[in-house]
Amino acid sequence: MIVHKSIIHMIEKEQSGNPSLHLSPSLMVIDDNVTMLTEKLNDSFRKDEKVLKTEFIVAEPKAFQISARFFVSDFTNDNFMNFSVNSINRMIDLLTGNNLATGGYFVYSEYTYRNINYLGVFIVRDEEEIIFNRDENGEFEVNTTTIVNTNKLAMAVRIDLGKLGQNQTRYLHFTKKQAHLSQYFFDWIEADLADKSAEDTQKLLDLVNQLHINDFPLNPENSERYTPDEFRTKLYDNILSTGRIVRIRDISRTFWDDDDFLTNKFEELEIEISTEFQAPESTLKKLKKYEISSGKIKLVFSQNDLDSGRIWLGDENQIIIRSEDLVRKFNTI
Repeated sequence: MIVHKSIIHMIEKEQSGNPSLHLSPSLMVIDDNVTMLTEKLNDSFRKDEKVLKTEFIVAEPKAFQISARFFVSDFTNDNFMNFSVNSINRMIDLLTGNNLATGGYFVYSEYTYRNINYLGVFIVRDEEEIIFNRDENGEFEVNTTTIVNTNKLAMAVRIDLGKLGQNQTRYLHFTKKQAHLSQYFFDWIEADLADKSAEDTQKLLDLVNQLHINDFPLNPENSERYTPDEFRTKLYDNILSTGRIVRIRDISRTFWDDDDFLTNKFEELEIEISTEFQAPESTLKKLKKYEISSGKIKLVFSQNDLDSGRIWLGDENQIIIRSEDLVRKFNTI
């Protein structure tokens, strides 16, 4: 990871109270500590159970979007500072009169991770922790200290600056907490909350179709890797058992015993997908395989075979299959 710019502002606010803003006067000097902080925050973001990926609402843009787009046009320190100040002042407006919301530290950072340039805002809060100290007699004392928990983000947003600059989609990534507690956060980042479940389901299916044979998980019953068709069936059954709620980290944990397996794969292939969504049955069924038979002839195929054009209905009661491997085997008869 390379950190280019960073600054921290703070909003003090208790529930039912009014916010108080504390601005840092200048950008931080980028050193190992700042880099480590950004790495920890980005890692916490990647491991969040519910990250949505969408775009800005384009109608009536406010301070967050306007300043972010201006920064994309010219990556100067002044534009970065203006983005942080303008956006956090907008947050003050949204927090004023909001009884449930509380404040925190707003860590702004421009950084490069896996060759992608991001603009991130990570909201973290401090908490008291128990520590042991030895007194002058060598005896232990129980004390408290205040720490910032970088492993637990209050809220966070990350912008893929390359995609935003090129007017592509799914550049706005953010953690989605309970709507009644964080509606002000969605308003702040101006996120388009339109449902993208069908699109995300298709992206999951596309990833499964791109997995190398050695990437498929092991079958716990025989310790051998699932075949692609076996895994698609298992994945379909797993998603169906959750009421078609897809949780990317849960699937990774269930099949690979690795919470980050699918997240890493999506990042490697530069596929933008939300980490939780509800799969429509019409899209999910493409995981299933179909078997039809007539006499001694049996045909097994998947919805993906139909969609990709490997098999289709021809004229005069024909089923046409495009497969060089089948043609080669047929010619050996």
